[in-house]
Amino acid sequence: MPFSMAVKTLDYTPTWPPYPSLWMGGYGGAPRGNQGLVDRRLRAQCVLIDDGTGPKVMLRIDVISIPRYVHQAIRSAVVPLVGNNNGDFLIICSHTHSGPFIGTTRPDPYVMMNLTPADISAIEDTTTVFVNQMVTLVQQTLAMARTPVTLWYKEGTATIGYNRCEEPNVLTTINALIARRTSDNGLHTVLFGYACHAVARGNDTTFCSDYPGAATDVISNALGVQALFFQGAAGDQEPNDPHQPSQVTNLGTVLGNAVVQMVNSGGWSALSGTISTYYKELELQLTVDFGDPAAVIRARNAYNQRLDTTPPTDYGYRHAEVMLDQIAGQGLPRVFPMPIQRWKMDGLNVLALSHEVLSEYAVRLRAQTPGRLWVMAYANETEGYVAANGILQTGGGMRFGYEAGWIDDATISGAGTWTTFYPWPAPLKFSPSGPAAAGTTERVLLDACTTMLNL
Repeated sequence: MPFSMAVKTLDYTPTWPPYPSLWMGGYGGAPRGNQGLVDRRLRAQCVLIDDGTGPKVMLRIDVISIPRYVHQAIRSAVVPLVGNNNGDFLIICSHTHSGPFIGTTRPDPYVMMNLTPADISAIEDTTTVFVNQMVTLVQQTLAMARTPVTLWYKEGTATIGYNRCEEPNVLTTINALIARRTSDNGLHTVLFGYACHAVARGNDTTFCSDYPGAATDVISNALGVQALFFQGAAGDQEPNDPHQPSQVTNLGTVLGNAVVQMVNSGGWSALSGTISTYYKELELQLTVDFGDPAAVIRARNAYNQRLDTTPPTDYGYRHAEVMLDQIAGQGLPRVFPMPIQRWKMDGLNVLALSHEVLSEYAVRLRAQTPGRLWVMAYANETEGYVAANGILQTGGGMRFGYEAGWIDDATISGAGTWTTFYPWPAPLKFSPSGPAAAGTTERVLLDACTTMLNL
């Protein structure tokens, strides 16, 4: 069936007003806020693809992450506009660490930056502005005239980073989908994906879309069309040093030029058929079942001990406070929700995984999946890291346990690891030795993805 497309770009770079807060996401441990400096503008972009059966909508945003409740607020407003099918709407964050702090739950701005209640209230008000802008962007895109197009897919390579967990996987694949107008075969839009943390700029207080924005500019300037970047399984993929403003341009130029060369050369495969979509929410287990009262008592004792042994100025202290407040109030979380999503057409599977997924999942899924597979991450919501069993086993033995979520005790969040900042009471479930067993994070996620890709 024929495809048609509409694309709209919004420069949403926050300013005060209307944004009540200019606090920034990323780089926890100390307050970090924008004072009006902007390097590369922050974009939100919406692409609508109609396969003849109705619109399928992707919203990609230059922001570090959005928590679950923000994702649900956007989704609940948009899904009724696209036929009430959850699978037909997809959000991807670029994961730039030089954008605004969105949401007040995961990460927690009190734990991460020791912000005051007034600061946190301002972030919540900013989140409301952000949600309204994103919903409006989708509504405007749905109202646009649609251009009949043909769709084409191709893969290339570029190297701009390394594996910071000392794992063998360095993801260099560029996934690219282009749309050409059926009227004259002219280029209409470029969608491209790569897996690497968007931290090339480093830690400062300037808004910047980082290397994804620089690459987008290179492509748009060279080809004269809108380009949209989609982040991959970059949880352990770090951009090459040094992390400084000039590196944004350096790495973005390498990636952008590689995409331009791909577009200007042959080897593209035509995509056809209707787009089949599917959305599912997994419940990953933690290493501790906090439905067990005895486990809750042990956690309370452990976090009280952390209060006794950690300076009040430390983020580990603030995390312990939050955990103890949860124990005294609504209770500790018992599962880690993980939405996964698939778009499928003849010639291509797009698999979108929520959270900061590490590269091993992309490598293994691509190796075992027939045909072309584009793995995206930071999809829909981002509330923590999802490592494979090997990294989870190492705990503090690899990068002070940051990606594993624990250091020397797998029953409690490791101070300074991802489970502190997001915050969670314990890491994700894993097999202490050997391969991943049934019910562990790796096994549940790989099995669910395999089933979804085979539907």
